[in-house]
Amino acid sequence: MGIRGPGGRGGQRLHHLLVLGTPPRGPRTGVAVVQAPGERRLAGLRTGVQHRACSVAGPLEPHRKNRHVDRGAITADRGANPLAGLYVHIPFCSHACPYCDFSFELLKGGRVDELLAALDTEAERRGRESPWTDGVFETVFLGGGTPTCLTDRQLDRVFRTIHERFRVAPHAEITVEANPETVTIPKLKRLRGLGVDRISIGVQSFSRDILLKLGRRHTADRAEKAFASAREAGFRNVNLDLMFGVPGQSAADWADTLERAVALDPEHLSVYGLTIEPGTEYARLAEQGALDLPDEGRHTDLYFQALDRLSDAGFRQYEISNLAKPGFACRHNVSCWKGGDYLGLGPSAHTRMDGRRLANARGLADYLHAMDERGEATDMDETLSVDERIHEYILLSLRSVDGLDTRVFRDRYGDDAMDERDPAIHALSGEGFLAKRGSRLCLTRKGLALADSVCEYFM
Repeated sequence: MGIRGPGGRGGQRLHHLLVLGTPPRGPRTGVAVVQAPGERRLAGLRTGVQHRACSVAGPLEPHRKNRHVDRGAITADRGANPLAGLYVHIPFCSHACPYCDFSFELLKGGRVDELLAALDTEAERRGRESPWTDGVFETVFLGGGTPTCLTDRQLDRVFRTIHERFRVAPHAEITVEANPETVTIPKLKRLRGLGVDRISIGVQSFSRDILLKLGRRHTADRAEKAFASAREAGFRNVNLDLMFGVPGQSAADWADTLERAVALDPEHLSVYGLTIEPGTEYARLAEQGALDLPDEGRHTDLYFQALDRLSDAGFRQYEISNLAKPGFACRHNVSCWKGGDYLGLGPSAHTRMDGRRLANARGLADYLHAMDERGEATDMDETLSVDERIHEYILLSLRSVDGLDTRVFRDRYGDDAMDERDPAIHALSGEGFLAKRGSRLCLTRKGLALADSVCEYFM
């Protein structure tokens, strides 16, 4: 599937902190933790292009002072959080894309059935644990990889595991990621019969040249046919993934892709910027100077070009890289961004529960070995400190268009924790990065381009 977020995905530190995965490659929950469009990195460093200038403490140096948070004033997160959803990672793809560093395996041999057996074992074990044994999942998200490269029999088995091991609400939102070349009307109808009501198609572009540069195997016509097939199969909630900042991509290329996407009239669009991730073919080419990448300013311009056009077409932005028609924001995304607990199954999947973060072994081989040896594949289990919870809440909240609710923040973490951030709020508001809307603090258009730095300035 396509990479996620205006900058592809956030930096490694952000991923480790949040343990969320819209995406991203590695930590997976079905939700992308992304970098703002002006803040791309190569191997944790800048790509050689200067960070866009801003005047708050130079390059937005983090606002820091000694934190004396009243721990007794902090409300337990668990009591305030909904049960967000279930994420299942299907790590198989038909081929490798040059920009992708997600945890995936090429589809071959009998490893799919090994994975499905391991998923059932993991689900059976997790289904006996609190809070999952008592909870009802409001959302389910199958990501990858490419879940739709599985056969009908294999997809049946995945959903049988889900429904036998957990309780899923009758009105649950159930999403499956797909690539255009792996969907047919019969397969899509099969998914509808399994209760899937939302499909997310990794289109990325409607430009032949851009698709070739991305190593994609579908054509623009095939992408449009995949969308039409989803409609014919009965899907009334369809997302299209689109990518900008691709080597050699012009504003005209991007405008054409946006126009063709709007013409299809999907309910949801995700606009993701390319980030060069270490270990990928694109990283090797970038190090050799063989990629014609846009600079930070151009990258940001393409991002706002998308926001403006899609807003004119009736889409409402609800998170840095996600826009939807009214009533069609991805419920799985929204619940995770609000701090809800979620369970992740499969290689590289992450879980948040009761103030803890857990991560499964990343690679398929390591995951299968752990499941065979121990009956579970947890590779990391840590309890969030108070400071980490505060940091997480700020990051998640500000990346949502609804922003950070200061009343909720005070209820959870106490007045001192909020008051200590007043100087940062004043400075950021004065420089036009942050706006106050009642009790909420929201990123401005200017702040969106430097979201990571704005969030760090709070810390």
